[in-house]
This record gives sequence, structure tokens and C-alpha cells, in this order.
Amino acid sequence: MRISSQVFFQRNTKNMLTHQTQLSEKNIHLATQKRVINASDDAVAIATIQRLKQDVSVADQYVKNGGMAETANALESISLAQTTNILQRTRELMVTSGNETYNEEGREAIATELEHLREELVGVANTKDGNSQYIFSGFEVDIEPFQKNEFGTVEYHGDDGNRSYQIGSGVAIQGGDPGSAIFMQIPEGNGSFVAEANNHNSGSGVLDVASIIDTKVADKFQGLDYTISISDSIPKGTEKYSVYSTAKENVTGDASIKISKVDLTDVNIASVNPNSVYPDAGSDVDIDFVATLVPGEFEVRINNQSSLPNIYNANNNAHQEITINGISIEISGMPNNGDQYKITKYIEPTTYKEGQSIEFNGIKTKLKGEVNEFDSFSLRQSGTKDIFSTIQDAIDTLRIPGDADGPTAQREMRLDTVRHQIDNAMGNISTVVTSVGARRRTIENQHESTVDFQLSNKKTLSNLEDLDMASAISEFKLQMTSYQYSNRSNRSYRKRL
Repeated sequence: MRISSQVFFQRNTKNMLTHQTQLSEKNIHLATQKRVINASDDAVAIATIQRLKQDVSVADQYVKNGGMAETANALESISLAQTTNILQRTRELMVTSGNETYNEEGREAIATELEHLREELVGVANTKDGNSQYIFSGFEVDIEPFQKNEFGTVEYHGDDGNRSYQIGSGVAIQGGDPGSAIFMQIPEGNGSFVAEANNHNSGSGVLDVASIIDTKVADKFQGLDYTISISDSIPKGTEKYSVYSTAKENVTGDASIKISKVDLTDVNIASVNPNSVYPDAGSDVDIDFVATLVPGEFEVRINNQSSLPNIYNANNNAHQEITINGISIEISGMPNNGDQYKITKYIEPTTYKEGQSIEFNGIKTKLKGEVNEFDSFSLRQSGTKDIFSTIQDAIDTLRIPGDADGPTAQREMRLDTVRHQIDNAMGNISTVVTSVGARRRTIENQHESTVDFQLSNKKTLSNLEDLDMASAISEFKLQMTSYQYSNRSNRSYRKRL
């Protein structure tokens, strides 16, 4: 078959365009250094390449998240170290202040330093990160977590949230701790009891905080607060102590009561004082609140003996003492009509001996020093307290005036309570520091694992996707030669025409 000049020209032109297209594609591959760019380059490899690229992208995000998590935990670690230093100095001052050689001026100097330490601690608790976000606010990162109210009390305005970062497949790491868990929820006393002295004590008696010596027995009396009351000091040296508890029996209001004094020499004491020891029958005595016609005012009854004409006025925020036939109770808060508490005696009047251990209901304490008639001490169940209030308690205690037996003993007991709570706070922070350290190790380990994973994926991706430059250049030159030959042929043909 004869091929016309026109057909020959068209074929030659088409061949040139094909070579030109191939050269353009090879040029793109050379420029990007990629063997596979489009699905048509390798239909089998393209799906694997896309998956590997996604895995590498996700791993890159994990590395980035890990960096942010490490920064957050490192900043918290620094802040906790500063907090520990402040608390250690506070505890040193507590120990120093117990020195009896300190006069009122010396105690004031310590109180002043404690005020500065408290302010410094508030500053640390309000630490910001590089984004001007508060690290101890939980999720409320733009709200200053620790703020003073109009009374000077430090309040927490954050929440209990824990920010976390995804640093690996199925691995989320906490980026910090809320300030509520670090600074606010500190156990009082030794974690079980808090020992306190009545503000009106005149003796030098000091009560040690109670420890549990029989858990099985103590568990039966959970939730009870106790009063150790001193009576009968005539002649001097014949003081006796009794142990009572007060507990809610049928209560819907929000009042708190405790025994503040028991006068066993009162001529009417038998009408209100139980004459046997728990658990014998008749050992409990009821305390009832009966509303009067005036809102917020209550008649108090102990063992059906009325306090009238004296009343408890709940409209007065101060603690109030009501005495009925030799038993005095201290009341605060707002009761409801019909609220009922009970008094239980656990130790009958027992002659006091200096440094004597007192054991009851599975717990043990010690009373030391000189006690006077009507002195009283309380052991109440531990709650929680923020560290700022604890330091403020120390400041207020150091400023209790006077060097007589009563104020001295009061300061000793209250400062001992502060020391316990400082120890609890430092123990709590130590636990958090350990947790932060564990998180940082997890971040480091996960980072190494993710980087290894990335290297493996990138190597596989390179094998599938990257271009063999030597081979590609050789093919490009060959293609270029073929194109140039076709181009010359086409030009020669056109000249002949």
C-alpha cells in the first residue's frame, strides 16, 4: 500500500508529540525525584504510598503533640520545685517558731516572712505558659486560678480538668494537673484527726494528735469528734479528765456543736451528765434545738434541761457557748427546728497524770503539761484544707498575744497542726512530682518509638516512590536523542516538500 506524503507527515508529527510528552513527564519525575506521582505511574504502589504518607503525617503530629506535652510537664515540674522550696522554708520557720526563747517581736518577724512566702506561693500557683495560659487552671486556662477575695482568703477559680495530648496510637498523656489537686485538697492534721485546744484554756496542757492503734475498733466509731474535758482541781493536783463525743442523731440543718466545758461540781450536773460508760444503757444524752418565735433563735435542751432564758442566736455568725447545768457546748451555723445531737461519754472522770497516754475507741493520744479546771481539748476528724489557709493559720497563730501558759500552749498546738499539714502538702506535691516524672518518661519513650516508626515508614516510602536518578537520567537522555532524531527527520521531510 502506498503511503501518501500527508499520512507520513502526520505520523511523524504524532511521533514527535509522543516523544515530547514523554520527555515532559520524565522531566517532571527528575525535577521531583519521584518515581510515582500519579496512579498511572504504578497502580499497585500508589495505594501503599498514600497510606504511608498518611501514617508519616500522623506520626509527625504525634511528635509535635509530644513536644507540647513535654513543655507543659516540664513547666509544671519547675513550678512544683519552687512550691517545694517555699513549703520547706515554711516548715523550717514552723520548727524555729516553737523555740520558747522567741518573744512577741521575734514571732512577728516570722509571721511577716510567712506572709511573703504565702504571696510567693500564690504567684507560683498562678504560673503561665508561653501562650499566657495558666497551667494550674484545669480547662479554664484563661482564668487566673488563685484569687484573693475581699477577706484575703485565696479561692480557686479553675476547674478539675486535666488537659491531655495524643502522642501515639492509643497513647494520651496528661499535660498538667489542676491546682485544686495540688494546692487545695490537703488533709488536715495527721490525716485522721486534728487536735485543738479551747481558746479559753488557762493551763499549759498540750494534746498530741491522735493515732489509730486498732483499725478494726476505730472503724466502728468513724465520723466522731471527741472532747477531753478537765474538771475537779480542788485541791490542786487532783484534776480529772473525761472523754466525750458529740454526733448527729437527727439533723436537717447546718449547725456544728462541740463540748467546750464540763463542770462536774455543778449541783445540777446529774440532770445532764451520763452516769455510765458506753456502751452501757443510759450513756447517751440528747441535745435538741427548739425554734422560738424569733426567726434564727433557738432554745437548746440537754437531756430535756432547757437553756432558757439563754438562747442560741444563729443570726450571729460568731461561735456561741450555751451552758446547761454544768455542760457547756459551743455552737455555730444554722440548725433547724427539731435537730438532735447526742453526747456520749467514753471515759469516766480519771485522775490526770503528766504525759499520760489516753486510749479509747481504737485510738491513742497523749496529754502533757499542766492542766487547769475547765480546760478542754478536742480531737476532730480530719477534713481537707488549702495550703494558703494553712500558712495563714500559722501567721494568725504567731500573732496570738501573750506569753502566759494558755496562749503559749495554744500556739504550740496550732503550730504543730500546721507542721502536720505542711508535711501533708509536701507529701501530696511529692506524689504529683513523681507522676509528672513518669509522664515525661512516657513522652520520651513514645517519642523514640514514633521516630523509629517514621524512619521505617519513610524508608519504605522512599523505596516505593523515589526515583533512581542514574537510571532516570539515562532514560531521559535516550528519550531526548530519539526526540531530536525525529525532529531532524521531520524538518528534512518538510524541506523536500
